[in-house]
Amino acid sequence: MGSEQDAQRSRAVARLVVLDTPEEQAFDDIVFIASQTCGAPIALISLLDTDRQWFKARVGLDVTETPIDQSVCRVDIDDANLLEIVDLTQDERTSVNPLVTGQRAFRYYAGAPLKLRSGDVVGRLCVIDTEARPDGLSDTQKTLLGALARQASDHLELRRIARASERMVELQKALVEIGECIRDSADVAMMTHRTSAVIGRALEVDRAGFGFVDDKVVSVEIEQDWTAPGVESIAGRHRFEDYGAIRDHLAKGEPLVIEDVATDWRTADDPAAMRNVGVEALVNMPVRQNGRTVAVLIVHSAVRRIWLPEELIFLRSVADRLEAGVSRIRGAQQQEMLNDEISHRLKNMLSMVQAIASQTLRDIPDRRPVETFEQRLVALSAAHDVLLQKSWSDADLRAVAEAVIETVGFGDRVSLNGPAVALGARAALSFSLVMHELMTNACKYGALCRGGGRVEVTWSIRDADDDEETLVLHWREQGGPPVVAPNRRGFGSKLIRLGLVGTGGVDLRYDPSGFEADLQASLRHLAEA
Repeated sequence: MGSEQDAQRSRAVARLVVLDTPEEQAFDDIVFIASQTCGAPIALISLLDTDRQWFKARVGLDVTETPIDQSVCRVDIDDANLLEIVDLTQDERTSVNPLVTGQRAFRYYAGAPLKLRSGDVVGRLCVIDTEARPDGLSDTQKTLLGALARQASDHLELRRIARASERMVELQKALVEIGECIRDSADVAMMTHRTSAVIGRALEVDRAGFGFVDDKVVSVEIEQDWTAPGVESIAGRHRFEDYGAIRDHLAKGEPLVIEDVATDWRTADDPAAMRNVGVEALVNMPVRQNGRTVAVLIVHSAVRRIWLPEELIFLRSVADRLEAGVSRIRGAQQQEMLNDEISHRLKNMLSMVQAIASQTLRDIPDRRPVETFEQRLVALSAAHDVLLQKSWSDADLRAVAEAVIETVGFGDRVSLNGPAVALGARAALSFSLVMHELMTNACKYGALCRGGGRVEVTWSIRDADDDEETLVLHWREQGGPPVVAPNRRGFGSKLIRLGLVGTGGVDLRYDPSGFEADLQASLRHLAEA
């Protein structure tokens, strides 16, 4: 063995995924019919592997394989015609074959090629006799042997298609699991490690990992990889040129597929570089962004391996998904940095507004309006901080309430009780001002201005007649001085009466035993505002 045709044949046989599989009735029937048709005691479906011939089906022979150099089927195999040798002892190609000269004493051979639709000849359907047959097979027998060989070839390919379909289902399940890993991972390292583990198990390889390459695709920084038991990690920085001529493919965005580092031209000059890290076969699948390779998905096998088309499609799909996942996480990280910067600058702006107001209003004798203005800025800032935690998408009602209460104080005398409610950005800011005014009034005139006084804030969701859910929030004060309705309405009172989203829905009651307020608004409006 060793010719390019032999290597191509070996790959074709491997892609059939049939070597070392159990007996199957369809192939057993073919060799039985061949034996009966040709009147031969031995019939075989022989497939030519790299260093052996393996029999998918056999009649009259007690072994499943022989060394490749004992194979008569490989004689003139690239001729792709029926081979007949009427006396093996008289043919120079077979006269010294141990199967001829030894105990088995083969004397007659006829074999029809097993030719796939790709044109590859992967072996022969052969009949063997222990008696020389000077007259050979009849024309009819030769025709039937050829027809049976074509049947065997078709069965091999149909079997391969069925196996590929089953494999695709398995890999699709792995893709679903990988999608969940990518979706649920909070950072790139976790995402790539969990994904590599699924790849390793699905492909039954020895190592899988993901690494980012530098701008010139000279080196790769491999994240924490997944390895089979007993296999060392290669996490860290590596130069491509240290492992052979493998850089150019990746730079061009082409998958690097090597089935045998000892024979592949890109690694054959120094296969030890790969073998030192336990690699006999590999796939490097590039990840591209804006027309250049930015990362690579790495899969290693510790034995020579033919990578099947469906496996390469699977790895391509995984690489694309990882690229999208990494972009999502990095985008979120950049957005978080941007939000932090915006938050920092907005806080500075609010502080500046506060300072300008203090300086502008410094000559006003009555400091209460100035202090109220400053406190309202602080309440807005607190709501702003809560919104930033979710990138200004929404804020939880309880979180906003707790943030405002913290700026005013008396948190130990205010109870909060209700389900989670998502407030849109405008609703969150509006609610923070309402909450601040209610707290301020309670501190000045209500329950919180006297020791032992308390405030109870509860909320619930109610189904309205029009099937639209409504948030109902109750403010209850207890233990304060007797309540007297105010004679005039200031700005704070107007803020409260504007309600949760500035559309009203407010009922204020000045019961002598304690101030009460009911506020309600459409849950949909609160979320969308």
